[in-house]
Amino acid sequence: MKKIDKEKMAIRLKELLEQWENNPQRMKSGFTYEQTFVEMMRTFEKEVLQASIGDTPKGKNAKKK
Repeated sequence: MKKIDKEKMAIRLKELLEQWENNPQRMKSGFTYEQTFVEMMRTFEKEVLQASIGDTPKGKNAKKK
């Protein structure tokens, strides 16, 4: 496990929120509003998880460092 750069993740979350706020699709209905928010948060969650894990080997049998 790697230590997460919290400053970098905070900046990334701010970017994702700004993109979400500027997305005109989110205002079509309550459903799309919630759906686009969930998609944005899932993207952020994946990025945080990947940052905490670090680079993963391409193959399952790749040599660990």
